[in-house]
Amino acid sequence: MSADDARPPHTPLGGALRQAWLGYQRLLDEDLAAAGFEDRGLPDGRVLRICARSPEVTISAIARELGMTRQGAAKLVAGLRDRGYVTLDPSPDSGREKRITLTPRAQEYLIAHRAAARAIEQRLRDRLGQDAYQGLFLLLEALRGEDQPRMRDYIRRATRAIDDASEPSD
Repeated sequence: MSADDARPPHTPLGGALRQAWLGYQRLLDEDLAAAGFEDRGLPDGRVLRICARSPEVTISAIARELGMTRQGAAKLVAGLRDRGYVTLDPSPDSGREKRITLTPRAQEYLIAHRAAARAIEQRLRDRLGQDAYQGLFLLLEALRGEDQPRMRDYIRRATRAIDDASEPSD
């Protein structure tokens, strides 16, 4: 490593992290498209993982988990239904609620997503070497901090703000 390689890049850390996240998402998109999932949307994987945890998941439960309105969650679920990832059935507990069930396509998507994420991690590990790869995780742990609930609250507030901004005004 030369002295030039040891200098930090000119991009501030926050910008570098955003660029890294976008790069990671691009790599996932490419791997998932190659696996036949060109229609991937950013919250799809998260919603499908929530649904995979329980056969009794409802739109209201997804809204609570994502920290958004029920209407916003219903839009996400409708998009997944329209693309063949979930089915909606009446909830046995409430006539107003719908129970969400994963389709075989959703199961295949989750398997492909896990495989793509593992492949990206392995490519990074191979490229960086184990010590640098471990250092990356130490950096991420330091940035994450001890107070996870605050981060979840921040994400919920940001999600609500995005959801509210997309609501049609009267």
